[in-house]
Amino acid sequence: MRFKRLLIAGVALAAALATAPPAAAISGGEQAAPGELPWMVRLLPVGCGGTLIHPQLVLTAQHCVDGQPGDSLTVVSGTVDLDDPQRTITRSTAIVGGTEWWDGPDWAVIKLEQPLDVPTLRLATKPRQLQTLTVAGWGRQKWEGPQETLLRKVTLPALPDEQCFDDPWWDEHPEYPRSMICAKSVGQKSHCGGDSGGPALHRLPNGTWEQVGIVSSGSDCDWDAGEEPTPNYTDVAYFSQSIRHAAHQLLSSSR
Repeated sequence: MRFKRLLIAGVALAAALATAPPAAAISGGEQAAPGELPWMVRLLPVGCGGTLIHPQLVLTAQHCVDGQPGDSLTVVSGTVDLDDPQRTITRSTAIVGGTEWWDGPDWAVIKLEQPLDVPTLRLATKPRQLQTLTVAGWGRQKWEGPQETLLRKVTLPALPDEQCFDDPWWDEHPEYPRSMICAKSVGQKSHCGGDSGGPALHRLPNGTWEQVGIVSSGSDCDWDAGEEPTPNYTDVAYFSQSIRHAAHQLLSSSR
């Protein structure tokens, strides 16, 4: 059952990893207002989310880009509506990320062909005492449902590590590093198919959003099966130095 909940980013990845289901998206929650989350981007054709962390860099999940050439992605930005004729479309030029995503480093940084005139998102550099997480994406609202064209967000209660990893699956897979943070699905609210790579967010006391996680695994929104998932997110603070190194590497390259 745990393998069923792993989030796979698109048709190409699903074919390569046929034992796992498609990646997950926002179920429940509400639509995001125009301009509310301006650093959100959509990655095509892999069907994942991401965040603009520098005018020319996008942070996403490694499993969204496994096997993808650096110049193969189209990045949609500047809108909450993917059908908006005023949306901005940009190509990728290079990718640097973690190793195989099932080993834990489920993050990747994508370089764009040109800088975007869009606000960027602050990244967490130290662990936070989290009460809730806000997650955003254009994914499904239920298992095998359609992908959304309007950006949605949902706020979930965060779980402490002792509850996050209180599952026999973790004991059976000690190779999986515990470099993740978790939340709890409540009232059929969670991320779902198509939300992989998007952010788990924490609002600082001054009102600024900070990205603490990257949508990775743990939920497929199969509510008809009575699922009560524990959504998993790559811990951005844990990998902050590696992410900064990847960003520097990409910005220093000519690609």
